[in-house]
Amino acid sequence: MSIYSELLTGLCEDVEPVPLPSSRDELVVILLQFRRGLNGIGDEGNGISEDLALELDHDRMLLRLCGALGIESGPERFTNPQAERARLEALLRESGIDFRTLDDHRRAKVA
Repeated sequence: MSIYSELLTGLCEDVEPVPLPSSRDELVVILLQFRRGLNGIGDEGNGISEDLALELDHDRMLLRLCGALGIESGPERFTNPQAERARLEALLRESGIDFRTLDDHRRAKVA
């Protein structure tokens, strides 16, 4: 297990569970808000610890959304965070949630 996945595991276990919103749409909106925070990572003024906190918060919400949709996930899978995010986002796309189009207001092509 990587240090990142250990931190994420601790974050997911040590926090009292917050009631999930009743709809999938609300979960998607919350995750998009966290993703927008990730876009600023590496900007001047952000410290390393702040960037790490943003990534951990985003991934915690990603895990919650996946869990609510029945997508197999867990913090222990984040030994390579970028690869795991990509895997989960691909599974979310398969279930009808495409962050690529939601994030930048593009429309997905319909076959």
